[in-house]
Amino acid sequence: MNTNTQRIVVDELGRLPQFSHAARAGDLLFVSGTLGTTEGFTLAEGIAAQTAQTLHNMGRILAADGAGWDDVAKVDVFIADMRDAPAMNEAYSAFFADVMPPARITVGDCDLALGALVEMDCVALRPAGRPERRAHRTLPSRRSITVEHDGEELFVEIVGEEHRDRATPLVLSHGAGGSHAVWYQQIAHFATDRMVVAWDHRGFGRSTDRADASGPLVAVGDLLAICDELELERADLVGQSMGGWTTIGAVLARPRLARSVVMADTLGGFTSDAIRAALGGGRGATPWDGGTLGLHPALDPSLAERDPGRAHLYQLLGAFGSIDTATVIERILAVDHDAQEAQAITCPVLCVVGDLDPLFPPAAIRAVADLLPDARVCEIPGSGHSPYFEDADLWNAVVGRFLDTLDTLDARSS
Repeated sequence: MNTNTQRIVVDELGRLPQFSHAARAGDLLFVSGTLGTTEGFTLAEGIAAQTAQTLHNMGRILAADGAGWDDVAKVDVFIADMRDAPAMNEAYSAFFADVMPPARITVGDCDLALGALVEMDCVALRPAGRPERRAHRTLPSRRSITVEHDGEELFVEIVGEEHRDRATPLVLSHGAGGSHAVWYQQIAHFATDRMVVAWDHRGFGRSTDRADASGPLVAVGDLLAICDELELERADLVGQSMGGWTTIGAVLARPRLARSVVMADTLGGFTSDAIRAALGGGRGATPWDGGTLGLHPALDPSLAERDPGRAHLYQLLGAFGSIDTATVIERILAVDHDAQEAQAITCPVLCVVGDLDPLFPPAAIRAVADLLPDARVCEIPGSGHSPYFEDADLWNAVVGRFLDTLDTLDARSS
């Protein structure tokens, strides 16, 4: 084989034996036709999920040779049915929401391997000498600790370990409908190359709330105490709904902690005339009703129809703990941050929102992003208030794309 040509295979990513995942010739990287397969070489369900999974798989192939999506010059898209093009484009656009996408061609009405709905390949330029990322990944470590703070015991799960040669740690703060366990689809995904920290707010999951004080005013100090216990000086912070109030409060209290912030279906406490107008005069509060299997205000009703078991799981995950949800919601909505505080958050911010979110609709999230110095918005199609749970493949791909871009910038500046 020509020594200037290198074959690339990602061991844990399925492939047919007739070809490698990619080949590099000089500085050019050619990624083979890639499908939206998950573990066991099984195709994701539906055109949107397959599109997101395909892009995610291609990202893993690029990373195995030290490249990223910023290095991609052109993508070729093949779809089995051209009538799926609008849905494919919507999922594709969501993945590239924070950047200008690469050049592309789309070919329709194709017979694809395994009966796939979509297949893609791409060509990238990988500058010689860039450090290569590990193609082989082992299962990450897992441990849990209890952090004592302010008379309470806070449950924390840590998956993966922090090392200098690994990516920035990721800290996940859940919403009022969950606990640390609700992030199970994100923890397994992101912990392969970075430390992931998930914790229970007071009164949720396995954390205590002896003082009956659960809410943003105490949660900010709790999150900072957890970061101190783990000696995290810098992290990527993710806040879902209620967790957005916690995350934003922590960044305002300790700006250097956040390399970036992901605001997931949350206002984070920010208010403005535009936000209030987008909410129709309300603040997104709604009563919790678990009287029907799979139905929850934090989920779009369609999830209960297409995947009742997983929708029921969401109900169950939100039922653990001692919290009175209505009381906590009142405490959440009582916390406001103004435009001046928003200007103090100078790190990159990704605002992710389900396009069907009835609590904090996309227009309100875009109004929040308008207040922030460095923010972009991504809508997850077909999802309600919890796209990280409803469409984890696309949510993970979008957030992963955002984090990968930051990793690349860090590597180039070091």
